[in-house]
Amino acid sequence: MMDLNNITILNQVIDSGSFTQAATNLGMTKSTVSRKLAELEEHLGVKLITRSTRKLGLTQEGEIFYQASVRVLDIMQQTELELTANQSLIRGHLNLAMPVEIGHHVMSEYINSFLKRYPEVSINVEMTNREVDIIGSGIDLYVQIGEINDSSLVARTIDYSERIIVATPDYLATYGNIHSPDDLKSPHHQIKIVNAVKVPSLYLNQVDKTIRANLPYRLKVNTITACKSACLSGLGIATLPEFICRQHIKNGELVQILPEWELPRAAISLVFPQNKLIPKRLRVFIDHVLERFELIHPSTPPK
Repeated sequence: MMDLNNITILNQVIDSGSFTQAATNLGMTKSTVSRKLAELEEHLGVKLITRSTRKLGLTQEGEIFYQASVRVLDIMQQTELELTANQSLIRGHLNLAMPVEIGHHVMSEYINSFLKRYPEVSINVEMTNREVDIIGSGIDLYVQIGEINDSSLVARTIDYSERIIVATPDYLATYGNIHSPDDLKSPHHQIKIVNAVKVPSLYLNQVDKTIRANLPYRLKVNTITACKSACLSGLGIATLPEFICRQHIKNGELVQILPEWELPRAAISLVFPQNKLIPKRLRVFIDHVLERFELIHPSTPPK
């Protein structure tokens, strides 16, 4: 059976970056730390750490094992707290990842209010529009836009993002107004797509029909902000989340095109690994977001 003490020693070596410092932190000798790690590697049958005169590093197997061990030790620590007199104490660290615009416009207020409410918790937030390996990167929670197609993950949907088609008044004055989906196919019109990997088809829905429009584009970007900026500069037509361009429409900077047609909604979900046991601080954070969302958006509760 694996010795959990050896796992703790491995984590201390990696976190401190040195056998000497890990030994000091643990109150052990350096030789004992080295021997315990050797026992762990022998038990697993793989090399976990690479050592040079200058630094330590993890092998590929070591990285996988380290990320898993961090989660296991976190769960054990939180479980211990729950079973003792300190069960009301929420503490520890959370790694969050999310798309840039969702981080700025949706999640930041929830994160800030959570940290004020639970001062013993620290949070690292990575805002990126690139695909994230949640489990491999040690992410506790990812905010996903769109469908989840991974059975190893759990998703809690908090809202749905409505998308609309927009352009500037000057652009439409130059290239012609759009009264039907067929007008979008004019060679004069171009569209900006927020997707760095592929250009999706545009589906327009009414009560009794759906139209698929494969539209050309001149600019492909990977952030909503860059797409909105290009649209505001008059480069062409864009599909954007309604909440991103609401104020610009109100100010007359953008015009909604084909408002009688709907685009498919995209779910905004909190996604985390499928574990029977998750750290209490993560459960509390998820509950906090859901609770705060209901208070701030009572007319659009989580679906």
